[in-house]
Amino acid sequence: AVDGTVCVPAGTTGAAVQTQVAPHGLRFPLLLDADAPLFTQIAAATHAPASCRFGQYCDNILGMNWRLPGGRLARIGERVAKTTTGYDWLRFLLHAGGRLGEPVDYVVRLRPACGFSLLAWFEGDVAALRGGMSRLLHGGWMHWWDAVDFVAADASRRIRVALDCPRGEAPLFTEELQRVADAVGARLTLQPDTSAPLDGIPDLVVKTTPDRVIDLAEALARSAARCVALGYNGVVHVHLREGEDRPARIRAMVEPHLE
Repeated sequence: AVDGTVCVPAGTTGAAVQTQVAPHGLRFPLLLDADAPLFTQIAAATHAPASCRFGQYCDNILGMNWRLPGGRLARIGERVAKTTTGYDWLRFLLHAGGRLGEPVDYVVRLRPACGFSLLAWFEGDVAALRGGMSRLLHGGWMHWWDAVDFVAADASRRIRVALDCPRGEAPLFTEELQRVADAVGARLTLQPDTSAPLDGIPDLVVKTTPDRVIDLAEALARSAARCVALGYNGVVHVHLREGEDRPARIRAMVEPHLE
């Protein structure tokens, strides 16, 4: 607990990690699904909503026990900030897509649980939401938002902000959120004591630049049940409708953007 790290089997669920670390006043915020194993979540996406504040998965996995294809167990990463070679072997294996073996255990970086959590929703037309996201990500408060996401589901378009802070400081943050909403002409709804968003495992992940992420999410949402655009990271998580032919749908969605 003093180091803010935990070593867990790769098959541990998000909920199990939180249960283990919560008594120490800590949390692992980079989760997509409470019930899915960490291995599945990390294989499905490089980022989670809280990557806005804490970086992508590979920046929060400090070490692994990794089983190579031949069965040998390799220990990757040590209790140092940088390897002597400078080559990021851990990141390479995480992105190898299972071709070079599989993780057995992860050592993950934890963050303080400050005692108060909140979800804030901005509603309005897309121009207002685009302006709200820009203000949230370019203002002096940006490093305090756990997540700043554009969520497109059916006809709904909203900006979602996740916050974790000491309870006594919450009024400062809610006042700033209201100032942003007033400045762009958006409606603000606050959900205090609401845990971080868990959108589930995406069917498709697309990387673009932050200035284009809302437009791309808008385009992809026409063919999906829900799109979540991670504003700071320029990543879109696409969730398809149940019962669809996923490979065919994904191919149809991606091909127009390849040229």
